[in-house]
Amino acid sequence: MHELHRITLENEFDLILAHKRSMKLGELAGLTLSAQTTFATAVSELARWALEKGKISCMVLFVDNAPPNTYLGASVNNREPAAEDNFAGLEYAKKLVSKYQLSNRGKEATIELFYAIPGAPKIDIQKINDWRMTFRNEKPISPYDELKRKNEQLQELSEKIRKSEQQYRILTNTLPQLIVTLDSSGNITYANEWLEAFTGKTVEELNRDAWRDVVHPDDYLVFSILLSNNLPSAVFPIKMQCRLRNSMDGEYVWHLVSVIPLKNESQEISSWIGYMVDIHAQKIIEQTLQDNKALKETQQLLVEKHRELETTILQLNRSNHELQQFAYIASHDLQEPVRKVLYYADYVLTQYKDNLDEKGAMYLANIHAASARMRTLIQDLLRFSQVSSGEIKFDVVNLNAIAKGAVQSLQMNLEEKNGVVNIRNLPEIMGEKSLLQQLFENIIGNAIKYSREDTPPVIDVYAKEEDGTVEIYFDDNGIGFENKYVPKMFELFQRLHSRKDYQGNGIGLAICKKITDLHHGSITAQPNEHHGARFIVTIPSGLNNK
Repeated sequence: MHELHRITLENEFDLILAHKRSMKLGELAGLTLSAQTTFATAVSELARWALEKGKISCMVLFVDNAPPNTYLGASVNNREPAAEDNFAGLEYAKKLVSKYQLSNRGKEATIELFYAIPGAPKIDIQKINDWRMTFRNEKPISPYDELKRKNEQLQELSEKIRKSEQQYRILTNTLPQLIVTLDSSGNITYANEWLEAFTGKTVEELNRDAWRDVVHPDDYLVFSILLSNNLPSAVFPIKMQCRLRNSMDGEYVWHLVSVIPLKNESQEISSWIGYMVDIHAQKIIEQTLQDNKALKETQQLLVEKHRELETTILQLNRSNHELQQFAYIASHDLQEPVRKVLYYADYVLTQYKDNLDEKGAMYLANIHAASARMRTLIQDLLRFSQVSSGEIKFDVVNLNAIAKGAVQSLQMNLEEKNGVVNIRNLPEIMGEKSLLQQLFENIIGNAIKYSREDTPPVIDVYAKEEDGTVEIYFDDNGIGFENKYVPKMFELFQRLHSRKDYQGNGIGLAICKKITDLHHGSITAQPNEHHGARFIVTIPSGLNNK
């Protein structure tokens, strides 16, 4: 069965159309005028029956190549069941045609009339297509026919658009990406289901908030340009990468956003289509590759720096060793002439005192004092050069014993100034006994040296332990210092007072810093709130790693 033409049956005017179209079909099939009239009358009665039902029906004119005959036919579909004897005109139509067929399917009835073409050969598909074109291009027979035809065309177009839109919705809802249509103002006119599912927002909410809660703040400025209507058509299509917030977990996911313009007949942008594809995995891979590349470059740089460092360390170790040897040899060699100067100066002062005038005796005394300072300086340098990491052998050291030993060594200095050292219970640590002894002697000795003239020195030594670290405090009531001098106090040859007031070469605290460094610790100082000074030595106890 090949459909040729459709007629919607709505009123009496459509009976005329059905009659005219069936007459035309008979003419195309080569029927005689009498046969054309017979076939058209049967079709008209069938159309009348459909109109009597009071329902809008659709009549179809067709050709059926059913061996051994070829038939012209007409069918009507009605939305309620039909009985064969319920309409006289229908009975009449049955008598005019070669074959009649009634079929009820549920609540619908279909009646078909078949009129055999006498002695007609089988009609090929080319002729059938020609007949279809004839009906399609036939001029309207009346204004009603023209209006009806245009209305049917509009309905047909509307149905195609509806189906197309439905297919578009199905397609966009099937594709795993966010798809939107935007008007010229950047407002969403259509969005697929993925967009609302991903953002958790309706089209109305997105238009109202202009995507502010969806697009990452760092990407929003560029993204908002896409929503404006100030972009020239030449810049499209646009592609950009931005992060969109996933409503499920609140995380931002990288998307590739593509915007394509749709133009009207005047080549003006009427709307845009936007596609947002998840590229988060790709971005992670790109970042990982970049990180790997940077890591490899860093590793290569570290290897090169490590080689340079090893070379530098070797050179420093060699230099340190040479400097230690030089300092030791120089100190010993320098001490001999200094001892001779001191000896002869002292000898002359005692044996020839009466033979010297006042000025000569003063000059000789100055030579003796300068030589004594030179000897002290050489001895201090020798002690500083002897403090090195190669000499350290860590063992358990009782700091109480170290403190008492330091006090005993400084006993004469304490008695001279009526000083007191209060030692509270100190812990044991891992360290080098002789170096720690020197550390305590230097700090306590400094406190005695820089005491007030009219106040006996009082020195408190105590400690605090926390997380495997020991902080040793040395508090005194001496002359103190200002905070601004702390950074330079532990540098070699740095003095805060003149030799006239206090003897010394500024090496003692530098030795203390070197000793704490060798014990992987630190030393600092601060003015004491009750006048005087406080020195704090921080050293890892090392007992847990014993």
